[in-house]
Amino acid sequence: MDESPAEAPFAAPNISQTPNREVPRGGISEIQKKALRDWVRNQETRPRHAACIAWFERTYQKRITQSTVSNILSKKYDHLDSGPVSSALRKQIPQWPLLEKELSDWLLQQEQAGRTVNGEEIMAKARELWPQVHEEEQVMPQFSQGWLTRFRKRYAVRVSDGIGIELPTTLAASRKEINGLRTFCGEFMPEDLYSMGETGLLWRKAPFDTIPNEGQLSLYKERSRVCLMVCTNCTGGDRLPLWVIGHKEKPEPLRTLNLKAIGAQWRHSRNAWVTTATMSDWLLSFYEHVGDRRVLLLLDECHAHQAAVETTPPPANVHIQFFPRRANGITAPLTMGITQSLKDNYRKRYLSYLAEGLFQAGQSPVRTMSLYYTLDWITRIWRWDVPSATVFKAFRRSTLIEPQLHKLTAPKIHGIHELYNTVIQYNQTGQPATSLEQYLNPVGEETDEQPNDTPWSWSDTETAELDEAFTIIPTSELLPSAQSVFNSIQEVFLYMQHHQIDKPELIQSLETIERLAMRDLLNSQN
Repeated sequence: MDESPAEAPFAAPNISQTPNREVPRGGISEIQKKALRDWVRNQETRPRHAACIAWFERTYQKRITQSTVSNILSKKYDHLDSGPVSSALRKQIPQWPLLEKELSDWLLQQEQAGRTVNGEEIMAKARELWPQVHEEEQVMPQFSQGWLTRFRKRYAVRVSDGIGIELPTTLAASRKEINGLRTFCGEFMPEDLYSMGETGLLWRKAPFDTIPNEGQLSLYKERSRVCLMVCTNCTGGDRLPLWVIGHKEKPEPLRTLNLKAIGAQWRHSRNAWVTTATMSDWLLSFYEHVGDRRVLLLLDECHAHQAAVETTPPPANVHIQFFPRRANGITAPLTMGITQSLKDNYRKRYLSYLAEGLFQAGQSPVRTMSLYYTLDWITRIWRWDVPSATVFKAFRRSTLIEPQLHKLTAPKIHGIHELYNTVIQYNQTGQPATSLEQYLNPVGEETDEQPNDTPWSWSDTETAELDEAFTIIPTSELLPSAQSVFNSIQEVFLYMQHHQIDKPELIQSLETIERLAMRDLLNSQN
C-alpha cells in the first residue's frame, strides 16, 4: 500500500476571516487553490493526488476530484505563487447578459430607495424583463433557485427571504472608478474608443451528441472549443481581424490556409485560451494597427491582460484602461450583444451545414466538420453579419458613453428556429437534444465554465487532437481546379458587367484572380 508523505506543518488560510465575502460550497476560491499549491510545495516529496484530495477535504470540508487537483497544480495557476490573491471565486459568465444587466440596474435602484427585495421578487422581475430584452419568439427560461444563486455570485448580491439586498462595502469605491472611466471615455471620439475581449466557441457542437459511443476522446472532440479574441471600435467601422486560439500549433485543415487573406490569426495553448504571450502579441498588432492615432483600449481586468500590458506597454498615443473588477454599474460592451450576435450567426451557419449533410446518405456531417469551415465562416460573419448598429448600441448600453440607451433588444437571427427544428428531426442517435436556448448559450463554452473533468491534464499530443476533424479530408480534394476557377470567373464577369454597381475596382479584382487562375492552368498543362 502506498503511503502518503508526512505532512509538513502548514496553516491553510481561513477564508471566513475575509470580510464581506461569501464563498459558496460549490466553488473553489483563489485562496483555496493557492493553499493547496503551497501545501504541496512544503512537503519533502511531492504528494500523490490522493493525499492532496484528503488534505483539501480535511481543511475545507469539501471533496475535490483528481482532475481538479491536476488542474490546480498545473502551470495555469503559477501566478498564484507570487503575490496576494483574492478570495473571490472564478468569474461566472451569464447566459443572458442583457437580461442580467437590466436586473442588476433594477436591484441598485431598489437598494438606493431603501427597499428590501427577496429572491422570489428577483425571479419575478427577471420574468417581467425577459420580453423587453429578448425577441418574443425566444422561449423564456426557467429562473430557478440555481440561477438565482449564480446571479448572486456574479453581482455580489446576497438575497434571502427577509434579509433583502446587501451590497459590497466596496460599492462606493467601485462607483468612483466607474465615473472616472466614463469621464475618460468622453475625451475620445467614438471611432477612437475600442474594446477587446475573449469568448469561447464550441465550434463542432451539435444540438445533440452525434457520436455518443466512441469513447472519451470522441466526446471531447465533438465538444472541442476555441477562443475568439474580438476587438472593435465603438462605431463598428473598425473591426480588427479575429484571433482564434486552439490547442494545436497548426491543425491539418489550416496548414495551407492563407489566414491573413481571410482576416484571422491562429494561436494555440494547452487549454485553448489567452496566455500572457498571446496577449502581448495581440497588443503589438493593435499598436501597429492604430498607428499614430490617439485611442483608448478597454480590457477586462484579468491576469493575462494585466501581465501583457506590463511586459508590452503601449506607446504614448495609446491609452489602456481596465474595467473595474466586479463593478455592478458597468458592463464590457462586447458582452452586450456583440459576441452573442457573432456566435448566434455562426451557429445558424453550422445548423445549415448539419441540415445539408443530414439529408444525404453516408457519414455524419459532424465527422467532416473542420476548423477550416469554422475560420472561414466566423471571419465572414464578423465582417458582414454583425450589424454596426449592434456594436454602436452595445457600447452605449454598457453605460460607458453618452447618450446611454435604457433598452436594448437581443439581435434577432432570422431563420435559426427553422434550421434547428430541421436538424433535430434527423436525430437518430437516441441522445436527447438540447433546447435552442441551451444550444445558443451552452455550458462549458467560456473558460470559467469548464467542468473539472476537462482534459487539461492530458499530454500536448492528446490535447492537440481536439482541433482535428474526425475524418480528415485532404486539402487537395477540397480545392477547385484552376479550370473550374477560370470558368467560374467568366460567369461572375458576365454577372458584374450587367449589374448596376458603379465599382470598377471589383471587376479589376476579378481580372487579377483570372490571371492567377490562367497561370495555374497553364502550369498544370506543362
